[in-house]
Amino acid sequence: MTTPMFKQEWLESAVAIALEAGEQIMTVYASDEFGVETKDDASPVTAADLASHEVIVKRLKLLTPDIPVMSEESTDIDWNERQHWPAYWLIDPLDGTKEFIKRNGEFTVNIAFIVGDRAVAGVVYAPVLDKCFYGAIARGAWVEHAGTKQQLCSANSDYDGAPRIVGSRSHISPGLEAYLQDTGEHQMKSVGSSLKFCLLAEGEADIYPRLGLTSEWDTAAAQAVLESAGGKVVQFDTGKRLDYNQKEDILNPYFIAYAPHWQACD
Repeated sequence: MTTPMFKQEWLESAVAIALEAGEQIMTVYASDEFGVETKDDASPVTAADLASHEVIVKRLKLLTPDIPVMSEESTDIDWNERQHWPAYWLIDPLDGTKEFIKRNGEFTVNIAFIVGDRAVAGVVYAPVLDKCFYGAIARGAWVEHAGTKQQLCSANSDYDGAPRIVGSRSHISPGLEAYLQDTGEHQMKSVGSSLKFCLLAEGEADIYPRLGLTSEWDTAAAQAVLESAGGKVVQFDTGKRLDYNQKEDILNPYFIAYAPHWQACD
C-alpha cells in the first residue's frame, strides 16, 4: 500500500466533520441524562462520546474510503494489522469526558491524520467555547471563533515573564507536582482536554508538561495543531518528538509541549 499524501481539502472536510460531531455532543449536553457508563479501563463514556464517534467514522469513511480510522471508541484493531498502516485517521470523539460530565465546557472533538509515525494534521473543536483549532504540518494552523479566523504562530505572544505552565484540571500527577517544584517561579493554569495544547498554540501559555498517562488519541490532533503553529511536543526522557503507531499499546510516554514563542522551541 502506498502512503497517501494529505490533501488540504481533507483538512477542510475534517473541520466540517468536527463541527457536525460537536452538534451531536451538544444535543446530549443539553439533556438531563448523559447515559454515563464505565469502560474496562475505568474511564467514563457517555451517549455523547458514542454519537460523536458514529458521525466522525461515517463521514471519514465517505471522505477517504481506503484509509483506516481508529477511534477511542473502537480500539479492537489488532496490532498485526495496525502496524502496517502507512496512514490513518486517529480520533477522540469526545476528549475530556470528565469535563463534559462536570459541565464545565472544557471538552473537545479531536480528529488527527497520521502518516508513518507523525500526526501531520489535526482538528480540535470545543463546541461550548465555539472555538475550532486546526492545522497541517508545513501549511499552517488557525483558530476560528465567533465568525473570525486567526492564524496561529509565534507572533501570537510577546510574553517574557515567568513561564505559564498549563496542566490537567482532572489529572494532577505526582510527577507534575515535582516538575513544578523544580521549575521555580511560574504561573499555573489548569484546563481540561486537549485545550492545553491549544493554549500554547494561541500564545496564552508556554509549557505543558504531561507527566502522567495519556493515550495516542488524546494528543494527536492537538499536537498536529501546535506543531503546525511552530511549537513542539517531545518525549520527556528522550527529547524526541512524540510519535504514533510505533508499538502495540497506545499509551504515550511522558512528554512536554512547548509554545511556538517559547525559547525552548529554538
